Amino acid sequence: MEPNQVKAFAERYLNAYNCQIIKQTPHQLTAKLSIEADQDLVHRPFYWMYVEKMGLPPQTITVNWAFEPEIKQENGEAELLSYGSPRFYQMLQSAQKHGRYVRLYEDSTIPARARSSSKPYDPWLGINYRVSFICDMKKDEILCLGIHLRSGELVENFYPQIRNRKWTSRLPAHRHILPPLMTVPEAVGELEYNLQGYIEQQDLSWVKNAKEQLNQELQQLDAYYPEEWRMSDELHTEKKQRVQETIRQYHPKVEVEVVNAGLFYLDSPPIQLQYPSSTL
Repeated sequence: MEPNQVKAFAERYLNAYNCQIIKQTPHQLTAKLSIEADQDLVHRPFYWMYVEKMGLPPQTITVNWAFEPEIKQENGEAELLSYGSPRFYQMLQSAQKHGRYVRLYEDSTIPARARSSSKPYDPWLGINYRVSFICDMKKDEILCLGIHLRSGELVENFYPQIRNRKWTSRLPAHRHILPPLMTVPEAVGELEYNLQGYIEQQDLSWVKNAKEQLNQELQQLDAYYPEEWRMSDELHTEKKQRVQETIRQYHPKVEVEVVNAGLFYLDSPPIQLQYPSSTL
């Protein structure tokens, strides 16, 4: 991420967690953290235990971040916030922890003539999956899937298609939600079924190559150690540990993780609608 992207993310984070931005320039920012942000970004658990025990009003930290190294050099009190820095990593972890699951309503203006009646929302479940193909190397893919909770229509690239819409966390006036015809567990099961089909249709030649590499590594281990009856208990333990480490490193596997998910109530469906089941 470029410095301007890091700064933009920091501003969104501070605003989302009700921090007070005191001063900002194109390359620097000063803000007083909220309680929630202070607890996530500043490691001082004993202070918060003391405040809670004594019933004292909390005093949060004021941060001064620079987004360019030269600004940091000019202002020694500023902390350099860059992609990969410990503080930025804490911010990402905090955002992921609190924003892992959301419920959002599309925020659109209703014409005055339509306010006499309630306009419906369509319920959608959106899940961003991280699919990791792992052996001695690793390849990650992010799949953004959505499913309509009334019709069961599935959508690929769901989040990119809706990300630029305006959202609110509260149900607006003169709006109501159409009742879903499938439960969230049923919808998750449908998404996972199609996700499994996607994985099975990938080029899995890397699995065969990984197994061959694993067998070669195990053969080298066998050649390195003497015959079983000649090994001491210490060598037996060492070999067993190395075999386990080799299998852990080279054995092919696919891991699927939910990055984040949400219930989204839309005025209009995404552009791309249903595609064949189990193909994505």
